[in-house]
Amino acid sequence: MARKVTTCLLLITCLHPIFADDEGGKRALIPPGPVVESYGIAVPEMTWTPTNISLPPLEQELATHGGSHLYEPSDISNQLYKPPCAHADALRLPECWQEPQPLAVPYDFLGSHNIPWRPHWKWPGCEGPQWEPRFVGYGSYEIFGAIYEQNGQRRDGIGHQLILDFDLRLTGTERIHLQFRPVGEENTGGSFLQLNDPVTYFDNSTGVPQRWFIEGELQSVFGGLIRDETVQLDINYTAGRFPFLLHNGLLMNDEITGLVLGKNDILSTPLSNLNIQTFYAADEVDSFPQSGDLYGVQLTGDYRHAFLEMTFARVDRNRFPQYDSTYFAMSGTQFFGPLTLAGRMMFKEGDAPTAGDGQLYVLESNLTRAMPEWIHHKTGVELAIPYLNLFKATSGWVPIAGGNFSRLRNAFTVNPLLNLAAGGVPVETYGAALGVQLFRHHQDESIIPELAWEERSADAVFGIGLRYQRRLNCRTYVELRGIKTWSNFAPLEREGLFASTYVVF
Repeated sequence: MARKVTTCLLLITCLHPIFADDEGGKRALIPPGPVVESYGIAVPEMTWTPTNISLPPLEQELATHGGSHLYEPSDISNQLYKPPCAHADALRLPECWQEPQPLAVPYDFLGSHNIPWRPHWKWPGCEGPQWEPRFVGYGSYEIFGAIYEQNGQRRDGIGHQLILDFDLRLTGTERIHLQFRPVGEENTGGSFLQLNDPVTYFDNSTGVPQRWFIEGELQSVFGGLIRDETVQLDINYTAGRFPFLLHNGLLMNDEITGLVLGKNDILSTPLSNLNIQTFYAADEVDSFPQSGDLYGVQLTGDYRHAFLEMTFARVDRNRFPQYDSTYFAMSGTQFFGPLTLAGRMMFKEGDAPTAGDGQLYVLESNLTRAMPEWIHHKTGVELAIPYLNLFKATSGWVPIAGGNFSRLRNAFTVNPLLNLAAGGVPVETYGAALGVQLFRHHQDESIIPELAWEERSADAVFGIGLRYQRRLNCRTYVELRGIKTWSNFAPLEREGLFASTYVVF
């Protein structure tokens, strides 16, 4: 009976014409296709043929969108299809190419191995295997040279920097992390030899780990001890010495020694996703002469394509209460298609003996644009992201902590916002930075010309900068930086060139 009903339905379907929308939105009749046999009965094959879509040959798509230009030329692809741009003659990745992976023991970093059954390797109270221990090691080595002059004083030098990161990944959410900078502790940028008089070697080497922390989720660790399924401990934690950023690094960008607890996926609010973070730092809050404790709360959420941030933080100077300070900050980032706008307001109260009360107001914007075909053909530039940043800082504004900036690279940046974020001199400052990031050859090459203007305590400075980055192969990169500023106040005048090449492993 079921077979008869199915056969009738097929016959009825074949008697009705098949329709599709044409370009004018009308219904166009498409005749049935070849005859096929279904359930022993010859019926026309039902096909749908688009009337307004023209796809290029598969060989053409592979030849023009097969990967980066730098990996491997493909003569076969060029014979099948000649790209319209001369610079795009070699776009194919080799068939056997694999993205470089860090060292991982005993399993591959992205391996598809089975989880071994070790009943004793699990968190208390949990059933079944949980732990999948894996050691992961990665890092980078850099060699650099710099020519720099500020306020009439010249400093030329060469140096190197080594970064070693090690992870002991216990489960999918828990890991223990160590980072070493053997030749460049903290954020010095490395050890270097000054070549001009006097010839001096600045030894910034250290054997002390610069970052060490453990992170994970409380539900994974203690969930097995709680038998009530309505109680969930989906709270993530990070404890140790780790980098911590707030409000795009403008309120805080430093490595702190402390604890952060976070709870996300809070949906019972007008926000689509409310994330709450509470933090406490017992050390490394070093933007003030007297170090102290830091504690506070950070709220982030999404509302109708807008990303909202709000922070309350308190810095206690322990034996020096007159230096205590309170911070409150709000930020909103709105997306208008390719245009992104971000507004930030930050307030600081207290610390009367030094800087006093202060505020920072920032407007950031950028626009993502695909370049026209003729520009792409002439220059190879495929994507451009122009940006404009405006800000005003009062005389008492100092960020919570801004030590996590490379002192070496920061000297070759004209954007005055970075100086403020790094904890510059607390004076009334206005400024603007205008630039554009240009991407070439499938983002293997980046060029950033930048203009900046800053007025600090009635002393104006105008600067230009250029940053160039290129990937030479899968693991090797090169970076060039140049800077020139003009001012009537000699200490604000500076110029220099910086070049480096580094290998990631």
